Amino acid sequence: MTTAPHSSAESSAAKALDRVRKLFAKAESVAGTPEAEVFLERAYGLLAKYGVDEALARSGPDAQPTEVVVLDHVVTGKYQPDQVGLVASLAAAMHCRAVTSTRGDGAKVVHIVGVRRHVERVGVLAGGLTGVMLAAAARQRPGPGVSPVTHRKSFMTGFAFEVGRRLAAAEHGAVADSGDAAGAGLVLRSDAQRADSELRLRFPSAVRGARRRVGTSGIEEGRRVGGSVDLGQSRFGGGRRQLGA
Repeated sequence: MTTAPHSSAESSAAKALDRVRKLFAKAESVAGTPEAEVFLERAYGLLAKYGVDEALARSGPDAQPTEVVVLDHVVTGKYQPDQVGLVASLAAAMHCRAVTSTRGDGAKVVHIVGVRRHVERVGVLAGGLTGVMLAAAARQRPGPGVSPVTHRKSFMTGFAFEVGRRLAAAEHGAVADSGDAAGAGLVLRSDAQRADSELRLRFPSAVRGARRRVGTSGIEEGRRVGGSVDLGQSRFGGGRRQLGA
């Protein structure tokens, strides 16, 4: 019995994402070490190839628009608004959009809207980078007169901002280096527009979150750590704060 092409592709994609998740888990277990950076570099390289190759596959004249889906990413534990900010930044980076809600038990849910391949990348990134960010924040020691919580929250704001900034620059580089920059760029812009439309359709009452006020004591250190996380350099992409950040 011959396996259908789409089933083979789905199996390959599932294996790739499983490898990425395992690499992120290894990186989190040794966070802050050179070994962690090696694991992260491998994970980002796989994710970049996974996303760009798919965009190129959809740039042909006969290609059909892929499905737009919603992934519910549950945020629990401490520093939930800060975790939400990171996930929302990653969603925008991967041509998706995000909006949050609060469950009855108090946990926040980030609803990530976008083309399936991008949403899957956001889910993997969110799981991996949240652990890296929280681990790094826990190691922070503020200066005299600054509370640890305030310092850590500003650290995470800087971390999320810098990761998003670097991903944005890297995504443009990955498209430029691809075999069909014009075609891939057109597909990705269309993906972002479709995510916008789907968010308005599924969450018509959503409003842009108010700008959060955080201290400044840890922002630069957060940006430094966010800048040191190996994102695969010119192989990946990112963006700005979005709904719920």
